[in-house]
Amino acid sequence: MKGSDRIYVNPKIAIAGIASLAGLVGIGFGLNARKKSVKADNVQLSSAKSRTPNVTSATLQEAAGQADAIVVDAVNATRIGQLLKALSRIDRNQAGANEEINKLKAEIQKLLLSNRGGEKGIHGFIGETSQVHISNIKAFINGDEPLYILLDDNSMTDYLRGMQIIQQKACQAGGHLGLDAIRRHADKYPEFLEEGGIYQIPQDMYAKYNRLRNLPEEVALKLRREDLRLWKYIKNFTKENPNIRIEPMEVTYSDIQVGNIDDTVKKVENDTDRAFENQRKEAHDTHAPSLEEFLKVCGISAAIEGGVSAATELILKLKSGKKLSEFTKEDLKDILGKLVVGSGKGAVRGGIVYALTNIYRIPAAITSGTVTALFAVCHEGYLFFKNRISRKQLIKNSIFSIIESLASVVGATIGKHVFKKCPIIGAIAGSIFGSAAVGYARKTAFA
Repeated sequence: MKGSDRIYVNPKIAIAGIASLAGLVGIGFGLNARKKSVKADNVQLSSAKSRTPNVTSATLQEAAGQADAIVVDAVNATRIGQLLKALSRIDRNQAGANEEINKLKAEIQKLLLSNRGGEKGIHGFIGETSQVHISNIKAFINGDEPLYILLDDNSMTDYLRGMQIIQQKACQAGGHLGLDAIRRHADKYPEFLEEGGIYQIPQDMYAKYNRLRNLPEEVALKLRREDLRLWKYIKNFTKENPNIRIEPMEVTYSDIQVGNIDDTVKKVENDTDRAFENQRKEAHDTHAPSLEEFLKVCGISAAIEGGVSAATELILKLKSGKKLSEFTKEDLKDILGKLVVGSGKGAVRGGIVYALTNIYRIPAAITSGTVTALFAVCHEGYLFFKNRISRKQLIKNSIFSIIESLASVVGATIGKHVFKKCPIIGAIAGSIFGSAAVGYARKTAFA
């Protein structure tokens, strides 16, 4: 996604949105219920516990929600960090490739102005500089180190590829694909082969050389007279010079001619830009939000919230005076039920947070707080429809749920800034502190 397509949400507006959205849901429940039952205001609570949700349980659920946000933040940060590294590497490689292109242009311009080698020899010098710089350009495109170095000293070696010495022969004289020139060079500089030297010829000439070299005799005998003559020459050449190694250049014989070299360079430049553009697109596609990552976040969030819900239920039962040995099947069923419901809520919350943070770029903590507030208001609406709380209690509980979610978000945000070295602990601690403070205020208000 391009920068201009991204949607950034002001946290203040998002926080206000939490209150507005959840508040509207709560009011909607109240108005709808009023139409269905005029008796809702007369509903009496069976106990204080049904009027005021357990503070510890609510606080831990808020913390679990912020833990989901932290998981999403961590997953997104890891993916975005990998994307930025990939893009940075591509930028460095493209800068190196562009530098090689500029050198190639400058050196070719110098050769054309000086007419080095004359009409019959200038293409050889153009071929040398083209081979060196185009090879280095391709190395940058592939993410490799550029190895070619142009010597240009009229010695037995034209250029190096690392420690490998190379002599180029771009010659059509004699009609033997430059093999005559290679033979003469090998005779003049026997130390070239002794040092492991390699010969390179234009790409199209090498393709023909390699095809004829590997052509069976029964097939070669059916060739035209000129090709058959060349096939015999190549066979004798390879038999007499088994230690001569020949490689193809990056350019053809036509590419390095004076009248074509500008088009050759332009094509290299366009191909290079296209290659790096494709690499950037591939990097964005590779590191984009995915279904696999979405499911991973849902699974982690489900494990967190399911574990917190089950542990909270267990603690509440132990605090009521029961020992583990006294737990009945109903107790275990209650704990398992909390585990299942908590896991479901966690998966939903994690999935929503992941989707909204990646689609609309809303901070994970705010998104998680919004989802938590909606869960709470929907739960209060469910109790209201079941005639377990009154309309007045629906409004009160919904308001405090919203405020508690806001406190959790603010606490988590402050906690991450206070504990910069360990933002995860800071966010959870801040969330617990913020929601617990509001929770105790709620308990006092409903006392």
